Parts: sequence; C-alpha cells; structure tokens
Amino acid sequence: MGILALRIAGKKNGVSKLHGEVSRELFAEVWPNIAQRESPIDYVTNGIHTCSWLGPKMKELYNKYLIAYWQDNIHKNEVWEKVRDIPNDEIWKAHQERKIKLLQIVKENTSTRLKRAGYGYEQIGSIVDQLDPNILTIGFARRFATYKRATLIFKDLERITEILNKHDRPVQIIIAGKAHPADVEGQELIKQIHEISMKPQFKGKIFLLENYNIAMSRYLIAGVDIWLNTPRRPMEASGTSGQKASVNGVLNFSILDGWWAEGYNGKNGWKIGTEKEYDNYNIQDKDDSEDIYMTLENKIIPTYYRKNKKGFSDDWVTLMKESIITTGGNYSTARMLVDYTQKLYMPLINLYNNHYSDLEKVSEYNNWKQELYRNWSDIKITQVGNKDNITLDAGNSVEVCCKVILPNISPDSVEVQVYCGRMLDNGVIQDFEIVKMERIKENKQEYEYVGRIKFTTGGDFVYTFRVMPKTEMILDSANLNLVKWMEKDKKSELVDKLLEE
Repeated sequence: MGILALRIAGKKNGVSKLHGEVSRELFAEVWPNIAQRESPIDYVTNGIHTCSWLGPKMKELYNKYLIAYWQDNIHKNEVWEKVRDIPNDEIWKAHQERKIKLLQIVKENTSTRLKRAGYGYEQIGSIVDQLDPNILTIGFARRFATYKRATLIFKDLERITEILNKHDRPVQIIIAGKAHPADVEGQELIKQIHEISMKPQFKGKIFLLENYNIAMSRYLIAGVDIWLNTPRRPMEASGTSGQKASVNGVLNFSILDGWWAEGYNGKNGWKIGTEKEYDNYNIQDKDDSEDIYMTLENKIIPTYYRKNKKGFSDDWVTLMKESIITTGGNYSTARMLVDYTQKLYMPLINLYNNHYSDLEKVSEYNNWKQELYRNWSDIKITQVGNKDNITLDAGNSVEVCCKVILPNISPDSVEVQVYCGRMLDNGVIQDFEIVKMERIKENKQEYEYVGRIKFTTGGDFVYTFRVMPKTEMILDSANLNLVKWMEKDKKSELVDKLLEE
C-alpha cells in the first residue's frame, strides 16, 4: 500500500529532514533509475499546537513580555526573540511552580502504586519524601517501543548510581509511558525499570508512573528540568514530546534523530552521540550510554548546580531561553502548516487549476505519456569529444557535449542533463551536481547539447549524461520513472556507481 501511495501521489514527504532522507533510501526501489537522494520525497518537520501544551504560568509570562497577539504569529521567529526580555528570576519561578505540581502528582501516583503492592506508610514515606524541587530532575515519557531504548540510561548501573546519589549534586528521574498490549518486549522494559527503581540505591531517585495519559504528560513535559530522548538513530521519524518540553523551557537531552537532528544548535540543550550510523546495536548502545553519562557529569549537572544567591543557575536559564527562542516558532503546528501549504498544497492546487481542470489537456497529457513510454528505450546518447573524467581547479569550469537521438519524441518533451560528481581517492563519489544542458544543433532526430560543469572545490570529477522527461503536467519528472542514461557497450559502470551513492 505504501508503494502504491508513493506512485500515485503528486507530492510525498517525510515528517523531519532526517526522516525524508531515510524514506528516500527505504523506498529507492520505487524509482530504480535515479540515485536515492533524488527520490521525489520531500520533508515537512512535525510541530506542536503550542498553546495546548504550554504551562499556564509560562503562558502568562509570554502574554506579558512577547508582542501583542503573539499567538497569531507563533511561527515567526522574531516573536520569540522577546523571550530574552523575561527576567531570569521570573522564568525560573514559573518553572519551579510547575515542577512542584509535577512532584506532587509523582508522590500521589507512587504512593498509590506502592500501597497497592503492600508497602507500609513508613516505607512509602521514605521513598516519596525524597522528591525535591531543588534537585535536577530528568523526565522520560513515551510509548515503550524497543527502538526508543527506555533503559539506555541504566546500561551501567554502577555509573548511574554514582551520578544520582552525589549528596551535593543529586539527580532524580521520572519515567512514564505505556506499552501496546501485544508488545511483550515493551512490557518487559517497564518491568525492568520497575525492578531497577526498587533497588536500594535507587529508591527515592527513580520514579515509574502508571496510568500515563495526556493530563499527566502536560505536567511532565513542563515540570522536569531535562527531557531525555534515546531512540535508536535513525528510527525516530520526528518525535514531538521534546518540542512540547522546549516551549516550556525544559531542555532537551536527546539523540540526534527526528526533529532534534535539525533543532539542536549547540546552545539550546544537549545531544547524545553523533550522526554516525551503526551496523552493530551493542556498540551503538554502549557509545550512546557512555555519552549520556559523560554529558551529565561534565556539562548538565555542573551547569544546573552553578546556582546564584537566589537559588538558581543563570547559565541554566540562558539555555532555557535559547531553547524557547530557537524551537518555539520553528516547531509549531503553525509553521508546519505554512510549510505544507507552500511546499505541497499550493503547488498541487496550482497544478490542478492550470492543467488538470481542462479534460482536453489531461487527454493530451495521457497521449504524450504513452508516446514517451513507447519510444523511450530507443533514445541514444553519445559523447562528443570528451574524456571519461576531468580534473578541475576550484572555481574553474569545463564545457561538455553530447548527442541525443530522440526517435518520435519532441526535444521539447525532454531535458538533457550532465550528471557529475567529485571522485575521492577511495573511489567514493560526492559533491554531486546536475546541470541542465542547452540544445545547440539539430539534424532530423539527432540533437547536440552542451553544458558547463563548475565546482567551488577542485579535484578529479566524473560525469555522464542522461535524458529526463519534461512537462508542465507533473511536479517531479522522476514520477514517470523514465530516465535514460548514456550507455557504452553495456550499461555504464559509472552510472551504476552514481546510483549506488
């Protein structure tokens, strides 16, 4: 069904930049004659309905310090710049009030669960009374799908024990979520976290909440200090919980996956790991968990506990403001809808109004398309006086030529391109360029084309030629799956390599 939808849709998109890249790779078979990165799948990153997830106190601050009617202009970044005008103590006070409410919910939820499990009042009190709004609090709340790696922070129990239990810089973790009734592995993760939370060194440090729902999530995403997200890159399509947290001033601490891969700027939160791709899950888990511990010990915890005389860290509040400013507009539903309208909906609407509202044009297009399919395989491309590869200095250019035989096909129905890239010493091709060529000569059904290759970097370059269909009736010519590459005695090895990259 997915492939059917991709073949008939006028526009296709992933829900984050990285998701678009992964989707082009996953569905490369739908367009087998072009390189994966050319597959006509765009992206529009998901966003949140800001005011539905904004804590009341933070909303009051925004009403006071942002421009009038800011809610009508949420998607504009200049609206959020005014966050810098909010006094540090006011934004911290609003955050702490939300945090206190959250910890009360955690206390009640935990007490009810432990009471049902047979714990006495003193035992329960010894656990929940350790909750403290002045302690750095990490939140994790999600569907317990295995790829989200809910137990990653507990991979090294000795290490996390030391981190959570430092008397001068303690840390507490709040975890919530549900597993699908049929997801046995997800349910096992919940069981593991419960067992860990009840170990002596973690009692009063790790809290697992039950009956997770939207109401609880509103307090979690606004009341913790750190929002932890540990999906196995690149399996997170977008994710939105971190966006809900960031607009409340909660700092993201996340894998560079989904929306955070494009939202993180080095000053608005912290990343876990790198953009490296792994073949071995065990190595990936080890590297990512080690980075969690290192970042907590060397960056997050010292910054939080660098407190002033008023009892909070100005450096921390600076990060909170940067997080709000850089994500508030960019990851809102308002911005998302603007993107969908401009990138997808309007081009399709204009295409219909200009070309598909007239049935005669549609009939002509169908006939044109059938003619292309009948004659496309007979197209011939030959090189004219060029070498197989060229060497260019940075900023220089070179002219290349080819001849194309178009049997029963109008030259106005095609676009001839030179497809080139820089060859590295290890044989990898990168820095691809696709240059439209100009028709300069014609002799019956044979046409000569010229194009100019120019790169900002120097090096050894390889290139080939191809013909693509051209019509105003489609938005992406690749959708017709008609691509003719230059051939030699057999299909060019260069083409194979270019398609693999």
